[in-house]
Amino acid sequence: MQNNHNFYLPRTNLVGVGVIKDLPNELLPMKLGKALIVTDKNIISLGYVEQVEKILDNLFISHDIFDGILHPNPTVAFVEDGLSYCDQGVLDFTRDYSMIISMGGGSNHDCAKAIATVATNGGSIIDYEGWNKVTKPPIPLICINTTAGSGAELTMTAIIADTTRKVKMTITSPFMTPWISVNDPLFMGSMPKEVTATSGIDVASHAIEAFFATEASPTTDALCLGALEIVFEYLPRAFENGYDLEAREKMMYANFMAGSAFNSAGLGYVHALAHQLGGHYSNAHGSNNAVLMPYVLEFNAASISEPRLIKICEPLKKEAHSRSEALAVLIDSFTELALSVGLPGCLGEMGVQPGDIETMAQNALKDIVCLTNPRKGTLEDVIAIYEKAM
Repeated sequence: MQNNHNFYLPRTNLVGVGVIKDLPNELLPMKLGKALIVTDKNIISLGYVEQVEKILDNLFISHDIFDGILHPNPTVAFVEDGLSYCDQGVLDFTRDYSMIISMGGGSNHDCAKAIATVATNGGSIIDYEGWNKVTKPPIPLICINTTAGSGAELTMTAIIADTTRKVKMTITSPFMTPWISVNDPLFMGSMPKEVTATSGIDVASHAIEAFFATEASPTTDALCLGALEIVFEYLPRAFENGYDLEAREKMMYANFMAGSAFNSAGLGYVHALAHQLGGHYSNAHGSNNAVLMPYVLEFNAASISEPRLIKICEPLKKEAHSRSEALAVLIDSFTELALSVGLPGCLGEMGVQPGDIETMAQNALKDIVCLTNPRKGTLEDVIAIYEKAM
């Protein structure tokens, strides 16, 4: 039986404390022209964008700044606003960008991916919802990360909210893989506690879902288990003291590992259902994952082998000897971690309305991440998961 796996990652990944200093060495041989920096006003106010501007100035690379990402759930409107920077008149080549640099967390990277894609492929980002609909290479993208969570700086996926449909779209294509990712924990110390918590739980969610996903492999298994061990040890430290550089660096590695894993293995119903909560309510993605994970695990357990359930307890430093024990250990450990960093315990606390559940469930089942969930559910199954999480 064939068991083939494709692994897509940026061609260069700069990782570690102070690694931003190596970015000029990567940019110089590319001989790229003008750059568009995609970011938000907060990242600018922290002085991070200024550091990138200095790098570009030293390389004589001119640049513009688009700071129109106004909240953590990027929308079609944000993408269209960013594309206005890429419009070129017949006699106007001043905005002929040869690279896009995104700086920030997953929202900024996803928006930048969408802008880079539509700029070369045309149409609307809505046209590319789903798997592998991008036909031309986007403008080369460099992602400089400031959170340890989404993995968006290295994946081939962008999550964009279509507010007219109240849907979060999953847009995936190997073409959308960034050229360069930069993970430097020096940009992460000022991350607010809430962002540290939600992004950290997102890392754990990526690792758990990718470990159980149908496209998992020995490579992704090792990445998932390693990422989980780091998250459970270091997320509480990073949450308590954002300037704990060791904890920040460890979480950065966990983010990189889990992102690399799910980019190949896939995700599942936790993310499919969480995306639609984000589309309806604009809640923090990690909070959605935190609430949904126990109920999706309960649903999926029947389709996961007992040895696999027991194996995932190892990085949690807890023993389990049966399917039921392992499931209880995993759910209890995950829930304890989420609550310890101040995340909500149910959807009701987050303002979710029962009347929206059926629509969200219908949209969740259309999300391509459902394809790698270990158990296939019906509309009624997904509705039941939402209802239990209330």
